[in-house]
Amino acid sequence: MNFTPDIRTKYSLLTRISADDMSKLKEVFDDAETRRFLPELYELLDSNGGLWKFTSSFEQYAQECEGYLWGIKYNNELVGFVAIMDISDNPALFYAMHPTYRLQGYMKDAVSVIMDYLGKSKLCCKVSTDVYKNNNASIHILKQLGFSGYKEDDDKLYLSKLFVQ
Repeated sequence: MNFTPDIRTKYSLLTRISADDMSKLKEVFDDAETRRFLPELYELLDSNGGLWKFTSSFEQYAQECEGYLWGIKYNNELVGFVAIMDISDNPALFYAMHPTYRLQGYMKDAVSVIMDYLGKSKLCCKVSTDVYKNNNASIHILKQLGFSGYKEDDDKLYLSKLFVQ
C-alpha cells in the first residue's frame, strides 16, 4: 500500500519511489555533488542493499505519518527526490537532483509544493534543514522559499521555515 501522497507540481509528479526507479536513484547518489553535499547519507547507502533499506524505511515512516520520500518524476523518469522525516518531533528536509536535471527549476518547484502541502495539511509547524555553506544552489532555493538561518558552524548553515497557523 502506498502511504506517500502523490502531488502534481507545475513541472513534475511527486510520487513514491518504486523498484523501477532504483537505477536512477543510484545514479543520483553516485553523483559527486550528491556525495559532497549528503556525505552522511551516501555512506549509509553505499552498503549492500542500502538503497532498498533507505526507501523501505520511508515506507514505514509514511505509514506512521512520520516522514515521506517523494521521487520527482518528469516524463515518468526519476530525476530527483525530496525527503522529510521526523515530522512529529523535529521535521527535517533533504533532497538531491540527478545531475542532468539540475538548475532547471525542478527542485525549487518540488520543494515549494511540498512545503505548501505540509503547511496546509498541518502535519508540522516548522521544517528544518542543514546545508553546506558552499552549496549555493540549495541555499538559493531555500531562501527563495522562505527558509531563514537560525544557526551556523564552520561548514553548514542551519535553516528553518515556519508555517503560519
